[in-house]
Amino acid sequence: MFPELSPASKVWVYTANRLLTSEDKTEIANAMAHFLPQWAAHGNSLFGNYSVEYDRFLILVVDETQSNASGCSIDTSVRFIKDLGKHLDVDFFNRMNMVIEENNTLSTVHISDLKKHPQATVFNPMVTNLKDLREIWKVKVVDSPFV
Repeated sequence: MFPELSPASKVWVYTANRLLTSEDKTEIANAMAHFLPQWAAHGNSLFGNYSVEYDRFLILVVDETQSNASGCSIDTSVRFIKDLGKHLDVDFFNRMNMVIEENNTLSTVHISDLKKHPQATVFNPMVTNLKDLREIWKVKVVDSPFV
């Protein structure tokens, strides 16, 4: 995932409250094509990218080895994702709903119900860098920080 970016790149994982349709993904691609080239921190362009994974996650990445994201640039990206979510009628900010994979099927469960699925794999939305996204984004529920 994101082979062109440093493993130390900053990552934000936004979990959709519903499956993202092909129309949603087209809208996201168009919006990102406009947003990413303009995204900057203190006048310095940010080298970022995004991906939609499993039709449930919008992942935003910035390579901080090239330019650091600032508080203002992070606020700008959060406002952008919130506005995009409103446009798509998708909530990307409900951290109580977790996506698990069990028996080759993805489903959404409330964080308080994770313990009912100890052998499932959970997608950890709290990863903060690309290395962790690549290596520990998906972990067994029993090994996760959520139980």
